[in-house]
Amino acid sequence: MRIWVLAAAVWAALAGGAYAQQQQPQQQPVDPFGGRFGVMEIVQPPTEAAQQFQLMASALANLEPQRRRRQDVYILSMALWGDPVFSREASQAEAILREHFNAEGRSIILAASGPGPRTYPAATPNNIAAAIGHLGSVIDPNEDLVVVFLTTHGAPDGTAAIREHNRMFGGLRPEHLASMLGQAGIRNRVVIVSSCFSGAFIPHLANDNTIVMTAAQHDRSSFGCQPENEWTYFGDALFNTSLRNGESLIEGFDSAKVLIERWERERGMSPPSNPQRSVGRIAEGMVRSAERRRR
Repeated sequence: MRIWVLAAAVWAALAGGAYAQQQQPQQQPVDPFGGRFGVMEIVQPPTEAAQQFQLMASALANLEPQRRRRQDVYILSMALWGDPVFSREASQAEAILREHFNAEGRSIILAASGPGPRTYPAATPNNIAAAIGHLGSVIDPNEDLVVVFLTTHGAPDGTAAIREHNRMFGGLRPEHLASMLGQAGIRNRVVIVSSCFSGAFIPHLANDNTIVMTAAQHDRSSFGCQPENEWTYFGDALFNTSLRNGESLIEGFDSAKVLIERWERERGMSPPSNPQRSVGRIAEGMVRSAERRRR
């Protein structure tokens, strides 16, 4: 009984923080994992579990190998919450990033699912770790670039919430992602986070080899995450507008920030989300090199 009481408390706290676009920040949840990356999860039926295993195995097996003496770009796009807006954003962002960086055959999508058949492997901690670990084993860490995009609700401490239709719930903290990328040897990377309070990812990831872009500063909500939407404001501005129209990633972020500020002002969203970026010198050179080759 005690574990179910704890589970209910964690669920309620994460859900409260995650909808911070409409509410005041909630009290922080009790952490049953002692700071480690994990979720509360109800086991899937055997047939569904077997299908999930096959989906993940195929996603990893289908990655094209790294090409020697040539920079390759790999993409991991993740929807961590089961509302349709996030899976739509993750899948469309992956398609735009794949074209933008000429990364055909070098991308993985993970997504929390709603009711109905699954299209992508689940965004569970084990699958996230496996995807990052496999990317680390495939790339040349000196010459390749990895782009990580995640979209979900966010809690006031910066945690990216994980939830799947009353089956799974937990959170990915900025330090969890930084640790996994480091353990996998993924040095040269772009990390893009679309969630409330996502500016909290910057201090944990920023360095010369990393570009970090977030939908909001560390103490602000972001907007547009209603389940019926095609995109969040951040995803719409950065991917669907800037990159789709041919802008480079860094300048496209700056254009997207101006557009988001206008949308929020026109629609009375306050305080403004104030998207953030940190651009490492080495990562910037690698991104610009990849964009030049595509052109």
